[in-house]
Amino acid sequence: MSRMRGRLSAVFDLHCDTPYFLAKKEIRHIRPQRLYGQGYKGIVFAHFVYPKAKYPFVDAVKMITSTIEYVREKETLHLTTMYREMLPGRVNVVLGAEGGHIYDTVFEQVEALYGLGLRVFTITWNNSNRLAHSALDDDKKGLTKKGREYIRRLRKYDVILDMSHASTRTVLDVCRLCENPVIASHSCIRVLNPSFLRNISDPAIKAICERGGVVAVNFSKYHLGKYSVVDHLDYLCEKYGIRHAAVGSDFDGINDPVIPGPGGITRVEKALLAKGYKKTDIQRIFSGNFLRVFRKL
Repeated sequence: MSRMRGRLSAVFDLHCDTPYFLAKKEIRHIRPQRLYGQGYKGIVFAHFVYPKAKYPFVDAVKMITSTIEYVREKETLHLTTMYREMLPGRVNVVLGAEGGHIYDTVFEQVEALYGLGLRVFTITWNNSNRLAHSALDDDKKGLTKKGREYIRRLRKYDVILDMSHASTRTVLDVCRLCENPVIASHSCIRVLNPSFLRNISDPAIKAICERGGVVAVNFSKYHLGKYSVVDHLDYLCEKYGIRHAAVGSDFDGINDPVIPGPGGITRVEKALLAKGYKKTDIQRIFSGNFLRVFRKL
C-alpha cells in the first residue's frame, strides 16, 4: 500500500467541481481532507454557476469566498496562485472559473476574479456566451469581437486559459491570439467518441499542443464512450507526445465516473503500467506535464 501511495504522490487533477458542493455542505466524489492520503499533490477547484442564474458573477464570487474559507481551515490543503507558492506535504489548490458566462459582462469581472486568486479560466461551458461559442452549440463558430478583446487584454495577467467545452474554432482563435498558457482541463478525445461533440477534436488538440499545453482526460463513461481512460491517454501520447497528456477527472461534475473517486486512480495507474508505461511516464501524465505549464505563470 505504501509503495502504491508513493507512486500516486504526484497526482494533480486539473478539474473538479467540488466547490459547488462545498458551498452546499454536501459530499459527492471528493472529501478534500482525504485527498493528500489518496495521492493528490494538487487540484484545480472549478467554480461553476448555471448559465440561467440571474447573477452568475455574484453567485460565483459567493462560491469562491466559500471555497477560500474552507481551504484555509484545512491543514492538508493550501491555496496557490503560482508554482513557486506550492508547498510539499499539502494538496495545492488552484482556483478556476468554469464558463465565460460568469465574467463576460465587463472585463472588470475578470480582474475581480483574478484578485480573488483565480488562475484558470474556462472560456465556455456547454453554452455559448458573449465571448465565444461552445462545442455543443456550434463547433464551427469561435470567438466574438468581445471575446477577442478579452483574450488580448488577458495577455497582461498570469492566467491559464482552459479550452474544455469550447468549440474547435474557439480553440483555434484563442491559440492564435493569446500569449497565456492554454490547456483543456477535462476533455476526452472526439475521434474515439465522435458522437459527443463536447469531446475535443484533433485540430483543437494540435493547436493546444503547439502552444506547449496539455489535454487532460476526464473520467465520465459518457465522454469516454466504448474506450477507457487509458485508451484516451494513449491516443494523446501516441499522436501528440507524452508531454501533452494529463488527467482532469471532472469529479463532482459528472454522474458516471468510471472510478468511484480519487482513491480509484490507482486503477488508472495499474492499467497504464500494464500497457507498458513506465513509472516516470505516469508521473508526467499525473502531474508533471501540468506543472510544466503552471511554472509559466
